[in-house]
Amino acid sequence: MLVVKDAMVLINLTKMSLLQQSCASFESVLIPDAVYDEVLKGEERYPHEVQQVRDAIKQKQMRVATIRDKNLIIKANMFNVYRGESAAVALYWQEGADVLATDDDNVRRKRDALKVNVIGTPAIVITLLRNKSIDRNAYMKAVKKLREIGWFSSTVFDKMLMEMDND
Repeated sequence: MLVVKDAMVLINLTKMSLLQQSCASFESVLIPDAVYDEVLKGEERYPHEVQQVRDAIKQKQMRVATIRDKNLIIKANMFNVYRGESAAVALYWQEGADVLATDDDNVRRKRDALKVNVIGTPAIVITLLRNKSIDRNAYMKAVKKLREIGWFSSTVFDKMLMEMDND
């Protein structure tokens, strides 16, 4: 399964120290060069997280790809999707990816119009638990970290906790 990840998912997974496990759960992981550049800009603020991304690339757990057809970015922009998210959507289309990993609400709301199969950080963490890539303790630490990040609703956390009870 080919997945394209955007910057927010990368950073969230690194904050939970789950980037390597998440990359291993997919056959192939791509990030657009615009997303990689976006991640690098945060190096002063998040040096540990940026280093995890660099390490994953160095270890060939994921690779940086270039958008060859810039019209794909323009197409994403027509849906009011910009910056790294537009590059991630464009790369998804270009490569015929199976999944776009994004936590961007705008892209998630427009998934049908964009014709993208979307998953977010919480779904990735749930998959890691289901696949036994992480144990219950690591899962609970990840849920706690996601709460600290503050991006997701309480409904998301309720679903994550229910999933742990089903495991």
